[in-house]
Amino acid sequence: MKKVYHYIFYKLYRYMLSTPNSNLAVNGAVIYLCISLLFYSMTIDLLLNKFFKLHPMSGNLFMAIGLSYAFLIYYFNYWYFRKDGLYLKIEKRFINESEKQRVLGNIFVSVFVFGSIIIFMLTGFLVNKYYGGFK
Repeated sequence: MKKVYHYIFYKLYRYMLSTPNSNLAVNGAVIYLCISLLFYSMTIDLLLNKFFKLHPMSGNLFMAIGLSYAFLIYYFNYWYFRKDGLYLKIEKRFINESEKQRVLGNIFVSVFVFGSIIIFMLTGFLVNKYYGGFK
């Protein structure tokens, strides 16, 4: 599982190196990774709240906890990939992938990132439509 997580980071990092802000590639890759993780976490929270009838929080409390969680995810990942130059070791491990592996990896990471948003939106729509919304 750790290797997959590193590979997703690597693909996002390589993408960020191709942008005008390549000097912030580690930061950008961590941001993309964290946004995806945040959307997956919100989807899980949505499903847990709907099907297990958890006690709903006020909007302000939910926002405060959500922002704290997002910053925690970001700082943990940033520290993890910067610690001992791990991002350079990950780059060295995956840099020699073949053209076929590169294309398949790009597709996988695109599905991972965009899929997090799509799954969240689809789950919210289905919960609202078929289960009577958020009560």
